[in-house]
Amino acid sequence: MLTKLIPKTTRLSSLLLVVALGVLGALALLPLRGPAPVAADASAREFSAERARPVIEKIATEPRPIGSAAGDAVRDHLVAKFRDLGLEPQVRSATASAAEPDQTAVVGSAENIRATIPGTDGGDRVLVVAHYDSVFTGPGATDDGMGVATVLEVARALTQGPAPRNTVEFLLTDGEEIGSLGARGYTESEDAADPRHTVVLNLEARGTDGRVVMFESGADTAGYVPALAGRPPFATSVSDEIYALLPNDTDFTVFEDSGYTGMNFAVVGGSANYDMERDDLAHQRPEVLQDMGSTVLAATRRLAGQELDVSGGGDLTWFTLFGLLARYPVWLGTALAVVAAAGSAAAVWWARRRGAIRGLALAAATLPLPLLASGVVGFLGWQLLVLIRPHYADFLFGDPYRPGPAVAGLLVLTAVVCVSWLVWMRRGRDATTIAAAVLSWSAALTLLTAVFVPGAGYLFLWPTLFGAAGLACAVRLAEGSVGLPWALAAGAVPGVVLFTPLLAVLFPTAGLAFSGAVLVFVALMLLPALPGLLPLPVRRSVPVALVTSALLGCLLVGGGAVVDGVDERHPAQADLMYVHDADTGENSWYSGAGSDNDWVGRHVRGERTEVAGRVPALAQPGGYRKGPARAGKTPVPVVSVEDGAKSGGVREVRLRLSAEGPTATGMSLYAAAGAAKLLDVTVNGEKVPGRSNRPGESRWTWGCHLVAPSDGAFEVVLRIRGSEKLPLRVFAYAADAPADAFVAPRPKDLVWTPSGFGHAAGMRGVEV
Repeated sequence: MLTKLIPKTTRLSSLLLVVALGVLGALALLPLRGPAPVAADASAREFSAERARPVIEKIATEPRPIGSAAGDAVRDHLVAKFRDLGLEPQVRSATASAAEPDQTAVVGSAENIRATIPGTDGGDRVLVVAHYDSVFTGPGATDDGMGVATVLEVARALTQGPAPRNTVEFLLTDGEEIGSLGARGYTESEDAADPRHTVVLNLEARGTDGRVVMFESGADTAGYVPALAGRPPFATSVSDEIYALLPNDTDFTVFEDSGYTGMNFAVVGGSANYDMERDDLAHQRPEVLQDMGSTVLAATRRLAGQELDVSGGGDLTWFTLFGLLARYPVWLGTALAVVAAAGSAAAVWWARRRGAIRGLALAAATLPLPLLASGVVGFLGWQLLVLIRPHYADFLFGDPYRPGPAVAGLLVLTAVVCVSWLVWMRRGRDATTIAAAVLSWSAALTLLTAVFVPGAGYLFLWPTLFGAAGLACAVRLAEGSVGLPWALAAGAVPGVVLFTPLLAVLFPTAGLAFSGAVLVFVALMLLPALPGLLPLPVRRSVPVALVTSALLGCLLVGGGAVVDGVDERHPAQADLMYVHDADTGENSWYSGAGSDNDWVGRHVRGERTEVAGRVPALAQPGGYRKGPARAGKTPVPVVSVEDGAKSGGVREVRLRLSAEGPTATGMSLYAAAGAAKLLDVTVNGEKVPGRSNRPGESRWTWGCHLVAPSDGAFEVVLRIRGSEKLPLRVFAYAADAPADAFVAPRPKDLVWTPSGFGHAAGMRGVEV
């Protein structure tokens, strides 16, 4: 056998290679540890989490959605805080709308807070943005109380010293959580900053823990990404490429669409608390606040002190490496990709000429199999987790509270898949052939990413360059050489360093539900190391070891879910909505949760069915379960109708929408498809297209959410083509369902899910 010809020293070298790669991976993870909070008595020019945290303690005591009394109180408090810093804040109100194709439109009045530190030279500007509203389901201590506190502490630090060269403007937006209305109002205003001379730094959160990530950028990154070098967060141009493929939006999306450029920052760990009751003070970590603040202050200072080249400056590839920011122009990455591919081809040709390669075609052809199998491992692992813990399916935005054992198990299973492929391939092939197969695919991926997703190209470029050099050296080394495993696995050295921190961030970002995609990246990291493992002995015990490892992986995945029970510290999610039909007097409960619990089951009955035909506010795949509800107080829509002008077959109908009963947090208006055609709708002066924006089988093909009316009511003008009646359905919402309508108080081990947060609605139909 081949192993009988391999000296023990070479096998020891392979073992040392594995250890070295593990150490490199651990070292690459060290920068993901956040900084310790800085004390309140630190230098006045330094960011201090202890100085910033009282802002969160003040504003994050209860939910503060747009238009709410709590939101108004927070606005006034923040204005006073800016004044305490010696700045002159302004509150700017604007009615704005979000009307994207295939999405229910949103219209509302947002109130932004703006404050400025004037620059001493030129017209360049740094715009630091956070949103002060929250979701209905939680107090938003991290999303985005942390961003608001960061803005104020950065503003305080910048006032302690000489005025900056460039103007620094601070913008606290309203209504980010529902259509980014504040950002839209700002970009549409006459006194908005000039996009050609402005860099936007937007502060967000998608969790409550972990390092700050600069996850999205605009155009011409060469003009501002280097500003992170002094105090880099976790940053990689890969995240920029990934985020561009996702449907997620933040205020930064609005700025980009309006021609601005800049950087978007967030934390992504602890996503089980995201948009929940648990995004509170107890789960807002001071070290995360310090990380965000130190990062943003350093970047703001650097950008405020230099000429901003944000038009035509070119793009960079960037990534953090052992806590440092590495970056180079995209064109250089493309040129190096060509060099790497050519070098790889030369190395493979050289190896073939030396007779060191046998059976390359099959090895290369089958290499995608471990990648596909890794994705399947993630998919099946998630199915097992949901089977054991059905409430996992309700964590729509990321991981459950304790994903560690499941992630560890999935990593073990992925390693088993990759090593199994290696064991299969070594029959009749030596290590050089395996290395050449891996290098061939790495070179192909290097070229493909350089052309189509250049921000991700570095992940394959550097392993390919090292791999090509290693293969060329391996051909010259004698069989059994101590250096042979290291030469064969040379590509794994940069691969482990580059992939390990990225994977540590991707897992909480994607969540266990989409771990299959992340595990493909894990396999891509492991494959270059496999040729260096070939000198290790392969005996009958190896299949046993693989089976044992596979069982261990399954045990970690399944066992972790078994012990991850539901309690007050790790609650499940409940989904209920109370609906009062003002036309029939019927009161009902609806639940659209993927995994119902006993308490929810006491309110709703039967199987899930589509209810959007009757209740257009409830439209999701799979439908809802329904049950009768006790009568309770909830807002009821009040609709007054006035016919307006008619011209050319188009008639105008004016509506005044308000609510009686408990205070409404917002309203919705839906129109049904029919002979009458809705051309457009104007709400409080803001026009929204009348085209269909609700794809699906429901008859209600157009909809619009109305929030934060400026005078307590919404003035709506419909322009309709045709004389036929147009059916409308109007909703008025309350943040909380009537307490006396529940069959029992909500248990302490349940929290409201963001998609069905225990709210209430009254609905009424009308034809115009």
